[in-house]
Amino acid sequence: MKKKQKLLAGIVILAMIVIGTILIFVPSNTQNQEPLKVGVIVYPGFAPFYIADEKGYFEKEGVNAEVVLINDPNQAISLLESNEVQLLFSSADFTIIISDAGVDMKEIFASDIGYGSDGLLVKNEVNSISDLKGKTVYLGMGYPSHFLFRYLTKQAGLKNEDVTLIDMGADQVGAAFVAKQIDYGMSWEPWLSQASERKDGKVLFSSKDKPGIITDTFVVRTDTLNSRNEDVKAVVRAWFDSVDFIKSNPDEANSIMAKNLGLSVKDFEAQVSTIKFLTYQENLDKFSVGSQLNIYELTDTAIEIYSEDGILQSQVSANNIVDSSVLKTLYN
Repeated sequence: MKKKQKLLAGIVILAMIVIGTILIFVPSNTQNQEPLKVGVIVYPGFAPFYIADEKGYFEKEGVNAEVVLINDPNQAISLLESNEVQLLFSSADFTIIISDAGVDMKEIFASDIGYGSDGLLVKNEVNSISDLKGKTVYLGMGYPSHFLFRYLTKQAGLKNEDVTLIDMGADQVGAAFVAKQIDYGMSWEPWLSQASERKDGKVLFSSKDKPGIITDTFVVRTDTLNSRNEDVKAVVRAWFDSVDFIKSNPDEANSIMAKNLGLSVKDFEAQVSTIKFLTYQENLDKFSVGSQLNIYELTDTAIEIYSEDGILQSQVSANNIVDSSVLKTLYN
């Protein structure tokens, strides 16, 4: 009897040791923490997180994360502000709009750059940016196409008063241009490819001519970054794993991303061809003050442009927005 009791006690002790060992190696955040909700706007540049979800990269990193699709970009700021999402895709210029709205957040990495995603539709009589002086241009005010347009016109020596800007969505601009209702406007695909449908129309420039001005980025609430720093890093590592998967398995990757964005693979591939996903090393360069078209430079320029054009209502600083600490310690 005593032998059976000793044997039973030994089994119980062994079981407790095994369970304790398992609990040590299972990341506590996947069990006890609420999921980090990642807001993804319907855009191919943000879709790789669906690969992270389907391929188990979040689980690999031991983080509880949930991808939330946002169909209306105008809701993105309110969802981040109300803590319904903790992480959100943005762009180097749009982060200052988020900051201007009073949301305390940090910009921590860059997902991709525009490589033909946005462009200017014009009548054939316009052959250079300087020819736009005195013209009326339609574009989405406070969005990347606005920033690209004003960035390039400033470089060409045009001031904000030299061109009249009228707020109009990119799809509406494209349709109106093809229908000859307007003569100048910033749009995107498929309207850039359809510009030739108008016999006297063309694309004057696109983000492919100046890659890197439109840079899509990733922001996180500051309180989340402080309280769940390791979880945030895990989410970012899962992102770069997904980018690696895209390069090694493009067909499967495109199929996953297209499905989750509700697009056909053909339509998705056409859209994703106008962007370039950035590697980890390219991110380190983007967040380095000395590099060309770095995040600090883009943010400062966006602040200057959006202040001149009456978009910003408060003082915004790049140093309060851009945070390179996650990238610098990501693989330590």
